Amino acid sequence: MGLASEWLAYLVIVLDVLAIVHVCMSRIGTGRKVVWSLVIILLPVVGLVMWVMAAMHYKKVRL
Repeated sequence: MGLASEWLAYLVIVLDVLAIVHVCMSRIGTGRKVVWSLVIILLPVVGLVMWVMAAMHYKKVRL
């Protein structure tokens, strides 16, 4: 159980870093970038899921 939870924690960290990089490279405004980055950092799993859902929506609606 310990090894599996370590790998899960590393996976969440890597995905969070990738999500923050994606936020920084997106075309949204600077204020929203800061807010999204803070949400992803403060709520790692929930923030990641929220960003994925929002990013899918933004791809459908061109910014």
